Amino acid sequence: MTRGTVAPAAALRISLERARAHWLRTQGLAEPLALDLEALVAATGWVRTLGGADVYLALAARAARMARADLDRAVEASRLQVIPAVRGCIYLVPREEVPLTLRVAEAQYRKRAEREHAQSGIAPKELVDVGEAVLVALRKGALSTDALRKALPAGVVRSLGAAGKKAGISSTLPPALRHLEFEGKVERSLEGGRLDTERYLWRLPARNPFTGAKVPAEVEERNARLAALFFRQFGPATVEDFADWAAFSQREAKAAVARAALVPVEVEGLGALAYVPEAVVTTLREKVPQATSVSFLPSQDLYFAARGGPGRVTDPRHHALQVPRWGSAKDGALGEVAHMSLRGVLDGDRLAGFWEFDPAAGEVVFHTFEALSPRRRKQFEARAGEVATFLVDEVGHARAFTLDTDASVAERAALIRSL
Repeated sequence: MTRGTVAPAAALRISLERARAHWLRTQGLAEPLALDLEALVAATGWVRTLGGADVYLALAARAARMARADLDRAVEASRLQVIPAVRGCIYLVPREEVPLTLRVAEAQYRKRAEREHAQSGIAPKELVDVGEAVLVALRKGALSTDALRKALPAGVVRSLGAAGKKAGISSTLPPALRHLEFEGKVERSLEGGRLDTERYLWRLPARNPFTGAKVPAEVEERNARLAALFFRQFGPATVEDFADWAAFSQREAKAAVARAALVPVEVEGLGALAYVPEAVVTTLREKVPQATSVSFLPSQDLYFAARGGPGRVTDPRHHALQVPRWGSAKDGALGEVAHMSLRGVLDGDRLAGFWEFDPAAGEVVFHTFEALSPRRRKQFEARAGEVATFLVDEVGHARAFTLDTDASVAERAALIRSL
């Protein structure tokens, strides 16, 4: 099906409001989910790890009384793993989904890696030799990339010079590590024992994740399994939503959806046919009470990002509001931006405004698009206080990503105070 295709007569038809209510509940935002962290991520979706506090904020919004150390321990024990996933981005993924995720990520990586390696003058045998030396070095314990480079015998790792710099590869060590990671022979652990960094330690896994795993050999079948996973977590969603999230072509995404045994759903105002697993259809027919939850979310939370941005979960009256884009100096309309750089606050299932932590005041500040009743404002303020306590006592900062600074956090807080 393509954009604008009329839904079959048998397709379930629901309102966008009903879809939002389903999204909120399946994401664990209507009320915290009483699940262990591995099961929580499996139910609500992989979490981007950007080297900041947002990975903690995303899961704290969905978990009942989560402590930062709980999440760090789950990663240290490999119940959750930090691995390359869709789009070449690093995500937090449940252990049982690691084999499929690595195979999908490897297929996407190979498309550009072969070209880059040829440009850099890297021979496949050279990476095998580096990889064997890495495995020997890691027998003594986990090492950072820099420490690993120093621990390897002289001459094993080769600088790639200007050719490598042009391709974005400094030496033969990074691609060798990536190949070992895709084979399940090494895994990332946390430098300093925390997730709010993009500096990792490499270690030998206690058990190769592919041992006993049943990962389809066919690319098309792997893609179909990925589609089933996506639509269970984020449906009703469109083929375009899946293609954007997975970095698939429209042809690849359509083929994956066709093989994933999904059921079409027509969502009023969505503009394209949506899909869900068959087991979800009954749930979508049920009425649900209006959500009263208040959620303070990261800017790149999958509640927004998996749906092409915040537009579908924002009242159309606010779509024209200009907001800063993620990674861009240009603002964009809230109803159109795919990635906003401000953290969002939900009133029930809708984006109601923005929030940030004020480092100087030690508190969370927020702005809502519309005035809140005195009772509702107290609920927002109470939740803001809980988030501030979590950031101060558990995380120790509010930086969103690796290159973020306390000064930038303060600037965003000042912007929100000025709204």
